[in-house]
Amino acid sequence: MEFNKTKKENNNEKAFRLTLWVLSILSVIFALVNIPKQGNISEIRQETRNTAKQIKVARQQAQNNSPLFAANNFNLTDQEKTATDRLSQGLQTTFGGLKTENDFKTQKSKIQSLMGKKFANFFVVYNPETSYLKNNEVHVYFNNVKDIHHAKVFAYTQYEVKKETGSEPLSIAFNFDYDLTTQKVNSYKLVTFSTSDVLKNEGSNQ
Repeated sequence: MEFNKTKKENNNEKAFRLTLWVLSILSVIFALVNIPKQGNISEIRQETRNTAKQIKVARQQAQNNSPLFAANNFNLTDQEKTATDRLSQGLQTTFGGLKTENDFKTQKSKIQSLMGKKFANFFVVYNPETSYLKNNEVHVYFNNVKDIHHAKVFAYTQYEVKKETGSEPLSIAFNFDYDLTTQKVNSYKLVTFSTSDVLKNEGSNQ
């Protein structure tokens, strides 16, 4: 009985050692199969270097464009105030300040310098059926500026035009992409245009 027991233990040890050897061999084979080729390693290293360079460039650009970057010597408060004054003047003149055909001709270049060529070409177009009376208000709001070359601005203005024997209040709002370093409008998007009926429902200051 003792002999059989010892023989059984020896067989178990052999089976265990054999299993370990098989597992070891399989591990080596798996490792060899998955070793990347030299060319692949070089490509991966180059891609890693390129990515690191791109990240560095993007980080530097973000830093350079930030109003918090000391080397810019950039006064965000002053530049936002200047932009607010320019946009307000442009909107007041465009919507309410152009009362005659001559106004449209003489003021277009001024509006273009304040609001951009595309804006002026689209909105400063004489229409004898639309006669502006006055501009009632303009509001300009800056989002949190992270890029001084592409500041996001929301602007709203309310004005009046003639309607029969009275007047009609209208409002219009825009999103602007604004360069605070050059004080120029990069682009604009019309957000909303409201007629007197809409203003009556939304609430007007008139």
